[in-house]
Amino acid sequence: MKRKVLLISVIIMIFSAFITMSACTLSAEGSIKAITKPYMAEYECIEARLGNNNLLEKYDYIIISLLDKDTMEVSFKPKNSDKKTFKGNYKVNTETREFTGEVGILGASFKETVKIEKGEFIITKNILSMPLIMKFKMK
Repeated sequence: MKRKVLLISVIIMIFSAFITMSACTLSAEGSIKAITKPYMAEYECIEARLGNNNLLEKYDYIIISLLDKDTMEVSFKPKNSDKKTFKGNYKVNTETREFTGEVGILGASFKETVKIEKGEFIITKNILSMPLIMKFKMK
């Protein structure tokens, strides 16, 4: 039961992160993509806590990838287990620099809108009355 709750918590936190993509920095490469869609990148989870538990101790990685202009993928790999991925859709409002993402997980649909500053964002949620805090950074 504990493992199931932890897995559901991670899926929810990943979904939350997944739908909160946004970045406002340009790549140093100066490519067309970097100029027209600077948010198209991978975002790596650099901190994840559920209550007092460090979730990153249990995972090799948690990554959110913006694959194209409207598709994103969340991938994570628990230690000593197989990689898991979820796909969803997102939209960008270039005027407000807000991202709205939507994904279906375990039969439920989730949607959220947020901003990210300087290629980083923090997600905070309450899961089973414990605070979930995840920090992502553009790779």
